[in-house]
Amino acid sequence: MQGIELGTTGLRAPQVGFGCASILGRTGRADSLRALAAAWDEGIRFFDTARSYGYGESEALLGQFLRGRREQAVIATKFGMLAAPQSTWKRYAKSAARMVLKLAPSSHRLLQRGAASQFSHNQFTLAVLQQSIEESLTKLGTDRVDMLFLHAAPASVLEQDDLLEAMARLVEAGKVRVAGLSANPDVVEIALNRDIPQLQAMQFPCNVFEISAAVGFSARGGRALVANHPFGGVARVQQCREVLQSLSSGSALGAELRAKLENADDAVLADVVLNTILRDTGIHIVIPAMMKLKHIQLNVGAVRESRFTSTELAQIREALAAAQNAGPAPK
Repeated sequence: MQGIELGTTGLRAPQVGFGCASILGRTGRADSLRALAAAWDEGIRFFDTARSYGYGESEALLGQFLRGRREQAVIATKFGMLAAPQSTWKRYAKSAARMVLKLAPSSHRLLQRGAASQFSHNQFTLAVLQQSIEESLTKLGTDRVDMLFLHAAPASVLEQDDLLEAMARLVEAGKVRVAGLSANPDVVEIALNRDIPQLQAMQFPCNVFEISAAVGFSARGGRALVANHPFGGVARVQQCREVLQSLSSGSALGAELRAKLENADDAVLADVVLNTILRDTGIHIVIPAMMKLKHIQLNVGAVRESRFTSTELAQIREALAAAQNAGPAPK
């Protein structure tokens, strides 16, 4: 994949990134390393992690993988969410949970609720910032991170001038290249409206039914824009399939586009989801969760060579938005 400029940050990367949230959490060490290697072989160079991912250990495995590759990679990490220390029994429990997921994938939501109790959110203090960046650098085995995000930040964090200035000082010191905000689109909107100079990268959830909030972000400030959770979960994927099937059998679209959408398989779904988010929106990078070779290849292939023109994607985007407005979002 060819790289693109990430706003005016001076960073450059291909448009599909690799999300590391599952590494050493939902996915074990061997499978995580296989996924990282597959992503690298497919040309992925943007890796998004966090101090809390893998209960504090995701960064270390990513750093191990990137040894000898660091200068070719863009590393984004986050702070502000703390994982509880993992005792021996909790490590065994994680392994057991992974086995349960393999045997019963439907148990994911229940296990996810249990895992959430292992984290402390909204830890945005100067002490946490300093400790987190030093731990991140050590775990990643590098002298700098390319992006440092406030993790799942509420709007109140934007009032913490001392914290924002401390992030700016990390940039000046060379430990961070670009400081940014990872938050819901409404918080990102507030930050962009205030034009906070310390925050030059924005990360936010964005799926095909909820893209309208993000489309205008690129018009303000040349910031790097990173979209996560593009498929939106099982319910959103199913809803997207249903809408595409309806479009393929209806008369609202031209015959050629309807033919492309007919019997939409996983490749078509990936093409629609990723390119409606990336094409002509100003969003620079999308970060799907993909720990299987098939998904990595489908996602990279969809962005590398889309079957849809920009005009067709605009029509699909409009139809998906209309479907969302026609009824409540799935539970």
